[in-house]
Amino acid sequence: MIKKIIETRQALITISALIMLSATSLLSANDNVESVTIIGSKEDARNLAGSGNVISEEDLKKIVDTDIHKILSAVPGLYFRTEDGYGLRPNISIRGTSIDRSAKVTLMEDGVLIAPAPYTSASAYYFPTSGRINSVEVLKGPSSISAGPSTIGGAINLISTPIPETTSGRLVQEFGENGTMRTHANYGINTGDFGALLEIHDHSSDGFASIASVGGDTGFNKSDVMIKARYETGNHSLTFKMLDLDETSEQSYVGLSQASFNINPHKRYGMTQYDEMKNDGDQTSLTYKGNFNNFDIVLTSWSNDYHRDWFKVDKANNSKVGGVGNGINNVISAANAGNVTAQGILDGEVATEVKLKHNNRYYTNEGYQFKIMTEVGNHSIILGYRDMDDSESRYQSYECFDQGANGVNSALRTCSTGYTGSNNRLRESQATSFYIEDTISLGELALTVGHRSEEYDQIENRWDDGVPTRTMLASGYPKSKSGDYASTGFGATYDLNENVKLVAGFHEGMTPMFGTDPEKADNMELGLRYLNGSSNLEVFYFQSDYSSLKAECKNSQGGDCDAGDVFNGGAVDVSGFEISGSKIYQVGNLDYPVGITYTSNDATFANSFDDDGEYWGVVSSGDDVPYVPSSSLAIVLGFVSDSGLTGNLRLVSNGSACSTAACGTYQKIDSHNFVDTNLRKVINENLDVYLIVENLLDSADVVARAPKDGARAQKPRTMKVGFSYKF
Repeated sequence: MIKKIIETRQALITISALIMLSATSLLSANDNVESVTIIGSKEDARNLAGSGNVISEEDLKKIVDTDIHKILSAVPGLYFRTEDGYGLRPNISIRGTSIDRSAKVTLMEDGVLIAPAPYTSASAYYFPTSGRINSVEVLKGPSSISAGPSTIGGAINLISTPIPETTSGRLVQEFGENGTMRTHANYGINTGDFGALLEIHDHSSDGFASIASVGGDTGFNKSDVMIKARYETGNHSLTFKMLDLDETSEQSYVGLSQASFNINPHKRYGMTQYDEMKNDGDQTSLTYKGNFNNFDIVLTSWSNDYHRDWFKVDKANNSKVGGVGNGINNVISAANAGNVTAQGILDGEVATEVKLKHNNRYYTNEGYQFKIMTEVGNHSIILGYRDMDDSESRYQSYECFDQGANGVNSALRTCSTGYTGSNNRLRESQATSFYIEDTISLGELALTVGHRSEEYDQIENRWDDGVPTRTMLASGYPKSKSGDYASTGFGATYDLNENVKLVAGFHEGMTPMFGTDPEKADNMELGLRYLNGSSNLEVFYFQSDYSSLKAECKNSQGGDCDAGDVFNGGAVDVSGFEISGSKIYQVGNLDYPVGITYTSNDATFANSFDDDGEYWGVVSSGDDVPYVPSSSLAIVLGFVSDSGLTGNLRLVSNGSACSTAACGTYQKIDSHNFVDTNLRKVINENLDVYLIVENLLDSADVVARAPKDGARAQKPRTMKVGFSYKF
C-alpha cells in the first residue's frame, strides 16, 4: 500500500508540473452548474476530514437575515464584533484569530477571493451583500488549507444566486422602522444550453442612532447589480459573472464615553456630523467547468476593483485644551477617567477644532485559478494552482471644522495638504499558490493528506509630493519583501457505526502579512458527528498554538501607531470546544425544530511584553487576546404548521471580552445577548409574507469598544415586514 501511495504521489507531481491548478473549491455533483463551492451540500460537510458547515438557501429563507454576523451565529467556533448594527463591515474571528475587519479569515464569493486585496490589505472593508447571498459555507481545521491564503482559522465562501433551472423570477420587498427599505429582485432565463440571470439588491435605512445638536441620518444606502450568463454543451460549461456595487453610509468610528453611553447608548456626538463612508466597485469573472472521463476541471479568471473613502473624525482638540491628547480615542479615554474638559469636547460644550481624514483608497485583486479532480483506485485527488496580483493605493487628505461651544459646527475647510508618507503610498503583491489533497478510502476509515505552498513578492512605494501626484519618492523607498511558506495537514474520519463518525486532524497554518514574515500557528482538532433521522450532533475540540501572533495597526484599534504597521504579539495559545446540534420534535400537526450552537474558548498570550502603547500595550503572560469572548451560545426554537405558518425565535448570548489585553475598566465588554423572532405565512405557491422583530427585548448592552475605549451598543428593537413573490 505504501509503495502504491508513493507511486501515485510521484505521478501526481508530474501531472502538476504540466497543468496549472487552483485551490479554491470542490466540485460537487449536487452543485448548480455555475456555482463554485468548497464543500457542496450539508451531506458533503458531514464527510469532511475536518470541521465544516453549510448554511443552505432554505436556512437563509427561514431566518430572513441580512446581517452576516447573525447568519453566522449558527456556526460554532465563530466570533463577531458588531460595529454598525447592520453587518456592513463585518469583524469575524474563527477559532480565536484576530477579529479586526475579518483580516485573518479567507473570504470568498463563488470560490474567488473577495477581500479588497487579500495579500496586500486583507481587511474586509468590502463584504458581499448578505441579503443577495444564496448559501454560505464555512471551513475550519485542516480542510481550510485548500482555500488560503489565511489558513489558521478557516475560510468562508458565500454562494451567489444561481441561474434558475427554468425561466422564472423572484421579488422580495421589505419595509422597516427608521426608514428601512430593501428590494431584492432577480429574473433568469434557461433554454437548456443557455442561461442568464439579472439580479438587483437595494438596501437603505435612515439609521437608528441620533446625532447630538446637529441631527442627520446615521444609516446607509447600498445597492448591487449582478449579471450572470452561462453556456453549456455536453460536459462543458462557461459562465460569465459581473457585479457592480455602490454604497454611501453615514457611519462613524467614534464610540461613546461610558458617561455618554449611560445617558443614551444610541447617541452620536455632534462632531461626527460629517462622517461618511463612500465605496464603489466592480467584479467580473469567467469560469469554465469541464469533465474529461475521470477528470473534472474548474478554471476561473477574475478581476475585482474597489474604491472606498471613509471620511471620519480622526482628531479633536488640536490645541490640546486641558492637557488632553488630540487623538479621538485619547479624548474618549480622558473622559472615561473623569476629565471634565474631555467630556465637554465630546458633548460639543467646549470650542475646539476637529480634524477629519479621507481614508481614500483604491484596491485591485485579479488573477486566475485552475483545479483538477480525479479518482485513482481508492484515492480521490485534488490539485490546484492560483496566480494573482493585488494592490492598495492611498490618496488621503484632511479637512477640518470648528466646533463651537454652543454645539454648532462650522463648514468644512481644507486644513492639511496630506498626500505624504503613508497618506500617499502604493503597495503591491504578486502571489502564487499550489495545493494538493489526497483522500484515501480504507473501508470505514478515510485519510486525507494535504499540502499547500505559497510564494509572494511585495513592494511598497511612498511619495512626499504633498499633492495627489507621485513624483517625489520618499526617503528609503521602494521597500520590497519576498515570502514563501509551505504547510501540511492531514485529517481522518472513521465510521464507528451508521450514526457516528469520528474526526481528527492537524495542520500548519499561516496568514500573510504585508512587508513582514507571516503569522504562524500549529492547529489540531478532534471531533464526533452523530446523525440519526432528524437528530444531529457535532462536538469538536480545537487547539491552535501561535508561534507569532501578528496584528496590523488600524484606525479602529485606537493605538498610537501608523495605519498599516505590523506588530508581533509573540506566542499565543488558543483552545476550546464547539458543540452544535439540532432535532425536530413532532406534536400533532406541528413540527418544532430546535437548534443549538455553543463555543467555549480560551485565547491567551503565552509571553509578556510592552510595546509602549503602540498596539498591544502592556501584556502579561496569561492575558486574554482582545475581542475573543469566553463563550458564545445560539439557540433557535421554531414551529412549522400545516397551514403554512412558520416561526422562529433565536437567542444569541456572547461571553465577556476586552478591547485590549490589559483590559482597563472602560475596555471591558461584558457578556451580552439579543433575541430575534420572525413569522412567515405562505399565502399561495407564489406568495408569502413575513414579520421580523430584531432585538425583541430591546437590550442596550455594550457590544464593542471602538476605538478601544469608545462604547458601542447593539441595534435597538426594530420591526420589519415584507413579502416574497415568485413569478
